[in-house]
Amino acid sequence: MLGLYIHIPFCKKKCFYCDFVSIPYVEELADNYLIALEKEAQKYKGEWIDTVYIGGGTPSTLTIKQQIKLASVINSTFNVSNCKEITVELNPESTTKEKLKLLFDARVTRLSFGLQSIYDQSLTVLGRLHNYEKFKQAYYDARETGFDNINIDLMYGIPNQTLNSWKKTLKEVLKLDSQHISLYPLTVEPNTPFYKKKIEPNGDLQAKMYEFACEFLKENGFEHYEISNWAKEKKYSLHNRLYWKNKKYIGLGTSASSYYKRYRYKNNTNVIKYIENVLSNKNIVIDKEFITDDLYIKETIMLGLRLAEGVNIKYFENCKDVLNKHVVNGMLAVENNRVKFTQKALFVSNSILSDFI
Repeated sequence: MLGLYIHIPFCKKKCFYCDFVSIPYVEELADNYLIALEKEAQKYKGEWIDTVYIGGGTPSTLTIKQQIKLASVINSTFNVSNCKEITVELNPESTTKEKLKLLFDARVTRLSFGLQSIYDQSLTVLGRLHNYEKFKQAYYDARETGFDNINIDLMYGIPNQTLNSWKKTLKEVLKLDSQHISLYPLTVEPNTPFYKKKIEPNGDLQAKMYEFACEFLKENGFEHYEISNWAKEKKYSLHNRLYWKNKKYIGLGTSASSYYKRYRYKNNTNVIKYIENVLSNKNIVIDKEFITDDLYIKETIMLGLRLAEGVNIKYFENCKDVLNKHVVNGMLAVENNRVKFTQKALFVSNSILSDFI
């Protein structure tokens, strides 16, 4: 299994909570970025790709012409004849019927919409550019175009959000009949406007919101297959499952990470420098690490425990004490030779995972 991730770092506007690498969209800059992407991709020419994920930033900010160019880069560089999934992230304000038709004709199989909230006031607080009506328009346009595998991103712990408004959000989103829902707690990262405003999410409230979501989505036919992800009809995110199963992937673009030929490495995070360095044949990698057998086992545990199916117990041979500790305290369970999180451990999973480092 080999995945391909492509980072599109352009946005119409950066959200107040966002810590991803993104800059304002400029057409000429985006054109040059795609030229650099094409050149970087040549390092991997001919590789057979099983999944493709185009994320950002906001990939839907690209023009029709630029999207055609990106599709050409993928199809002319990689062997995607047996590709099982192609996902593209979209924001409602930059989604049009023409772009959706192009994506559908380009064999994109899955869309991921950033909704975050059904309340326009919350969307404004987050710095989002769309309102709920605009989201629904884009979503139903995608349905009409023919897409039958659509993820909706929601955020909980937004300033002034209540448990009651969160319940209403989930109930409203269920009416849309999407196949996949991703739920993320608001986290405030350094160098974001939220951090500068000293906004602090209420952890206890977020825990209650998460607990309700787990119960509510299960009651309504969603499988909780990963800590933050729910799916109907087994329509998992195949590309993200590849990460959680510690499989190999290629990352193209600024800030993109790769796990390829026993190395993990990351590209530089400055868009301009990325373009300049690629086009002048200079190094673009800022971090590179060889994956030893011991590190592979640790990463397999830490990534795989995020999945409901858990991790084969054979990987815990050298950390039995940590495993036993969390089995005794009720955070981990062993079933059919697989180690899994218990329900009560899911919201505090990071503190448990850190014990396996």
